[in-house]
Amino acid sequence: MSTNPVRIVEKKAEKILSPFNAFIESQFSTSVGLAIATLLAIVITNSTLNESFQTLIHAKTGFIYEEKTLLMPVKEWVNSGLMAFFFFLLGLELKREVFAGELKGPKKFGLVLMAAIGGMVLPALFFSLLNLGSEYQIGWAIPMATDTAFAIGLLGFLTRKASRNLFVFLTGLAIFDDLGAIVVIAIYYSKNLDMTAMGTASVFFALLIVSNLSGFRNGWVYFLLGTLFWWYVHESGVHGTLAGVLIALSVPARTRSRPSLFAERVKRLASIFAKRMKNEKTVLADQEQFKLLNEIKNKSMAVATPLQRWESSFEAPVGLLVLPIFALCNAGIRLSEHNPENIITSPLAMGIILGLVVGKPIGIWLFSWLAVRSGLGVLPTGVTFNQILGLGMLAGIGFTMSLFISLLAFPEDPNLVEQAKLGILLASLISGTLGFFWLSCQKEKTDPENTN
Repeated sequence: MSTNPVRIVEKKAEKILSPFNAFIESQFSTSVGLAIATLLAIVITNSTLNESFQTLIHAKTGFIYEEKTLLMPVKEWVNSGLMAFFFFLLGLELKREVFAGELKGPKKFGLVLMAAIGGMVLPALFFSLLNLGSEYQIGWAIPMATDTAFAIGLLGFLTRKASRNLFVFLTGLAIFDDLGAIVVIAIYYSKNLDMTAMGTASVFFALLIVSNLSGFRNGWVYFLLGTLFWWYVHESGVHGTLAGVLIALSVPARTRSRPSLFAERVKRLASIFAKRMKNEKTVLADQEQFKLLNEIKNKSMAVATPLQRWESSFEAPVGLLVLPIFALCNAGIRLSEHNPENIITSPLAMGIILGLVVGKPIGIWLFSWLAVRSGLGVLPTGVTFNQILGLGMLAGIGFTMSLFISLLAFPEDPNLVEQAKLGILLASLISGTLGFFWLSCQKEKTDPENTN
């Protein structure tokens, strides 16, 4: 056993930090961060700090270069700029799952797609029936989407009951939900289009595709082209977050080196490294060992796809920074202005609650059943229709995307946004509670080895 005091301290630190690192990398950490940010936003909104906070997030900031200006309120930078990274991550996840993940194959893809369609159509229909012909009708898309972080985080509490296939189904469902919401935002909630800016944006998107086809793997190329593409999409009148998804679709998903060749080369380099260790015990004392390690690292980068690398790199920053900042800027509600009567008499809030709490689970269950009966899809191993219903309840946690759409639906009326926020928060709380207890009553998961 090593008596080196430095190594002893390192081992103790690793033991302490390992659970923390695992927490940081989990969906559960994102849901905790969102919950804390939401509570903080509500506390600030109902305190003496609210006026100062509102002044801060509505202050214009940006860049001025000669005659060009790039100025937006801080809140707009968060909603259109930072949230583009969230949509970029969603796009990467969707591309990976469809090309090589759990959504590859017509049966798996078909079931999740049909479930997602049901989970979007029925909530929008329920909301529209309650608000048909009213000033609230424009908010029909608010109950369409699922908050992936909260839903997956809550399912994580049921590890004894939830098989891996349940997590995969819910994740795929949430991704398609969000993708559907993005399409609705681009088509329905975009402003009057500036065709000149749209044309310029198309040029930069074409350059992104060409970069992919030409074999460019440098992240800075995609970052610079992507930033310019995002800006012109934003200037065109289409919401800038759509750019995040399209940039993700341009990210290379191919390896530069064949895995079999990589294995042979690394084996040879590892053998050389082992021989040098006989002469020098530490890397610090032998520069050649360090060069060998760098060569192994470079070859590892060549065999890994940019899509996987960037998805892994963006997960923690988006989950722990982008989404909580968005919630902090947008989730505040003045509780003193609301009471139970306001909720019951507000068709807007009730439409959202009806859509998320009732429409979501019914739509997901019904369309999943139709997919299986029609042969378009097949239930994952170990997953039952009762569990699908429970997942539909969890999918009623609409939080992040629902808040986002409510801001686009009622940009000029803060009172309607407040009503929408209240409906979203209550619906998410009810849906999460119902889904958790429903799934808790189901049978325990099957052996993970038998669920693939």
